[in-house]
Amino acid sequence: MQDAESGQALDVLVIGGGINGAGIARDAAGRGWSVGLCEQDDLAAHTSSASTKLIHGGLRYLQYGEFGLVRKALRERSVLQRLAPHLVVPTTFVLPQAAHLRPGWMLHAGLWLYDHLGHAGADFPRSQRLDLRRDPRGALLQPGFRSGFSYADARVDDARLVLLNVLDAHERGAHIHVRTRCEQLIRHR
Repeated sequence: MQDAESGQALDVLVIGGGINGAGIARDAAGRGWSVGLCEQDDLAAHTSSASTKLIHGGLRYLQYGEFGLVRKALRERSVLQRLAPHLVVPTTFVLPQAAHLRPGWMLHAGLWLYDHLGHAGADFPRSQRLDLRRDPRGALLQPGFRSGFSYADARVDDARLVLLNVLDAHERGAHIHVRTRCEQLIRHR
């Protein structure tokens, strides 16, 4: 493959300028490979722009026994937070306890495990049990919630994260083509 504008042979052609494409281009260029990235619209314009804006460890996957997946996601969350603390910000969430859905002990056990898999306390605060009748955060909830938990994950400026990955890929030699549709791929042997 070769870049149409520069004529340079490419080791990797990435189609799509969202967070996955940007991250792959950055990683490949960082390994010394010749990289081209082609995005038909603007960077971070489609799926990446519709994200939850969260970098999370996948708390819900604990109920399915996906401990390795959660540990890996929490590890990556911490890596991203250390690499881009201005973009990946620890954020506390309130999880009200609805006894008819899950008993409090189960939520407490899940959050304890989440804290320990993610080494909470270092980069992110540990989860806590809350009396929502006394805690000011409880005022925002329906009156029926008496207790709950706080836990931490991270929010992210996803578009800026995409742009920083693309800029870093470009600085490492990647050819970035925005508003360029990839319609044909010719492979030379």
